[in-house]
Order: sequence, then C-alpha cells, then structure tokens
Amino acid sequence: MSHEIKVYILEKLREAEREWVSGEVLRAPFGVSRMAVSKQVRALREKGYGIEAGTRKGYRLVSEAPGLYPESVLPRLKGTRFADGAYKGLEITSSTNDDVRGMAEAGAPEGSFVTAEVQMAGRGRRGRSWFGQQGDSLMVSLLLRPPLSPAKCGLLPLLAAVAAREALTELGVEGVGIKWPNDLILDGRKLAGILCEISSDFDSVSHAVIGLGMNVNTRKKTFPEAVRDLACSLRTVTGREWSRADILERYLRQMDAYLNEAWQGDFSRVLADWRAGSVTLGRSIEVTMPDGSLVKGKALDVDVSGALVFQSSAGEIRHLTGGEVSLGLKSKR
Repeated sequence: MSHEIKVYILEKLREAEREWVSGEVLRAPFGVSRMAVSKQVRALREKGYGIEAGTRKGYRLVSEAPGLYPESVLPRLKGTRFADGAYKGLEITSSTNDDVRGMAEAGAPEGSFVTAEVQMAGRGRRGRSWFGQQGDSLMVSLLLRPPLSPAKCGLLPLLAAVAAREALTELGVEGVGIKWPNDLILDGRKLAGILCEISSDFDSVSHAVIGLGMNVNTRKKTFPEAVRDLACSLRTVTGREWSRADILERYLRQMDAYLNEAWQGDFSRVLADWRAGSVTLGRSIEVTMPDGSLVKGKALDVDVSGALVFQSSAGEIRHLTGGEVSLGLKSKR
C-alpha cells in the first residue's frame, strides 16, 4: 500500500499547485495515521522531491524529483497507451532496447517502456555506442505492436523523430531540426538519436522497439573528446537545466497521438511534419552507403515509405533506405 499512498500524495500535492494540503486530506482515503503520511513524505524527500511541511498547514510540493520514478512518470500519462503498459525505471542496464525486447518476447503489452539512468552498452544506428551519465540523458525504449506490414514500419523512425521534435517545441526549445532519417540536430550538432528495431516475418510484424537517447543536462566537458564538437545537450545550448520527466511526458504524449493515426494506416501528418522539421531536404549532401561507398548529390524529399529521394551529382534519382547523411553542419558556438 505504501506505493499507492506515495502516488496519491504526489497527485494531491501537484493538483494544489504549491498550495498547502492538509495531512487529513492525504490520509483519509487509506485510513492511515498522519504519522504514516509523514513517513511516506520522508521517503519521497529521500528520492529528491521538494516537499515542505507546515504546522497546521500540511504539505506542499515545491519541486519534482530529478529521477524518472513511476510515481512521477505514470500519473502524467493518463489517457495514453503508455499509462497502460508496464514501466521499468532502471538505475543501470546494458541496453534499454534489449530490455524492451525481452519484455516483448514475454508478452508485455504495447505501450510498455523502459528508462535508464546509465546504459553500459547503449547503441545507436549503425552499431554506434550511446553516451550517457547518471541523470544527464533521457534514455527510453518503447514497445509497439504495429498492425502494419513490415514495409510500412519503415516510417516508424520518422514518426519517433517528429514526436521528439514536437515535444521539445512544446517546451519552448526552438530550432530543433531532423536529419534523415531520425537524428535531432540543435545548434548545428547532434542532440538526440533514435534506434528502431523491428521483429517481423515476411508479411507481419510481431513487435517494434523504438529507443530514444537525448542529451538533456550533459555538460560539454563530460562528452567524450571524440564527439565534444559534434554533440550538444539542451543544457549546453540553452544554459539551463531541464526536467527529464517533462520531456518524457511530452514525448510519449506526442508518440501516442501520432501512433493513433499511424495504426489506422495514415502517416500523412508524420510525413508533413517531418518535412517541415527537416534540415536535410533541399541541401547538397554526402551519403555514406551501407557498403562504405560515398555518393554526393541533393536531398529532394522523402517518399511514402520514408526513403530519402536523392539526386546524385550525375543526375540519377535514387530512393535511399539506408546510409549515413553528412550535412557539413557547423556549430554556432
């Protein structure tokens, strides 16, 4: 019951918007003593929640905890598929994508997700590693069960990128762009990456795992030297700290809205919003192909499958489904 009491305390304190809530209000639904409420408040404080106590006033919430705890995350997701899935908030793991894959194989429902403070073997596209330190990054992987053909699932990485960009826009972050297919770029450098892994046979999909790694409060000096001039965080660009729980909530709500349309076979808004946020289209680019060869030309569009429509320097029109795009972006800082 202690978990339910903590969740209820936080819900009532959030609803009060920094006004005082009496101990009587907090204890009444459970029939526990005021001492029991005080004990649960102490436990919440130990997790980092800023809760003030006042004689004959009760309690009020002045700041959220920095961690991604279930009692902090799940109440924010009511009305979405992610409120009904299983949630694991891990301190340390090998890979959140691997964790979600295991949950999928064990029969977990769509909307299940995993976050981690630290990943020991996190990975990005093309086998790259993903860097993250305690509390600095948002690392989350989602379980989806698409009612789509494998070919249609090629649009899921674009959908996830659009959802992440829209989430940041809602929070007031300006200038976030999408590099094909799904890297988020800010201030000319990489802010976030997305890895989509699909389990399917010839004509049906068992599940999809979408992993997002975003640099949130990372300081420049803590980036590995090899990527220090190529990567950024919200903190290095804006100069302030951000709530990862706020970003996660906005991201999952955006994902839910886009998925509701996509599961009906409608990706029109995904494609329109991806084009609107693209920093790739209309530019002269270089593409390192999966076989290591390099092609140069101009990015024209994305097609209905999510492939990049590309005109080579020789004038050939190609639809690229893989490869690494180089834009020659330079940091403003």
